[in-house]
Amino acid sequence: MDGKGQLSVFCICLAVGFAGGLLYEVFVLLRGAFGCGRGKNKVLGILLDGAFFVCFALLCIYAAYRFRFPNLRFYMWLGYGLGWIIYLKTLRRIVAFLQRVCYNKTVQVAKKVKKKKKLSKTGDK
Repeated sequence: MDGKGQLSVFCICLAVGFAGGLLYEVFVLLRGAFGCGRGKNKVLGILLDGAFFVCFALLCIYAAYRFRFPNLRFYMWLGYGLGWIIYLKTLRRIVAFLQRVCYNKTVQVAKKVKKKKKLSKTGDK
C-alpha cells in the first residue's frame, strides 16, 4: 500500500468529522423544536436522525470527491470518528453553553411580554 498522502487525507477526514458535529447541532435544534427529546414525536426523531446520517454521508462523499481520496480505507473512518470526538470534547461544550444562555434569555423576554400583556388587559377594565 502506498503511504503517500495518507496523513493529509486523515487530517481532512478529521475536519469532515468535526464538521459533521456542527451539522448534527442543526438536527439537534430541529429535534428540540419538535419536542423529540422528551419522548414525543419518536417517528419524527427517527426521521431527523436518518436525515442527519444521509447529510453526513453526502458530506463525506463530497469531501472524498473534492479532495480525490483513494479507495475507502480504515483510517478514513477513524478520522471521521476522531473528528467527531474532538468536536464533542471542545466546541460542543461552548455550543451547549450558548444554547442555554439563548434559551434563558428567550424565556425571560417571553415572561416579561406575557406579564405586560396581562397587566395591560387588567388595566383596561
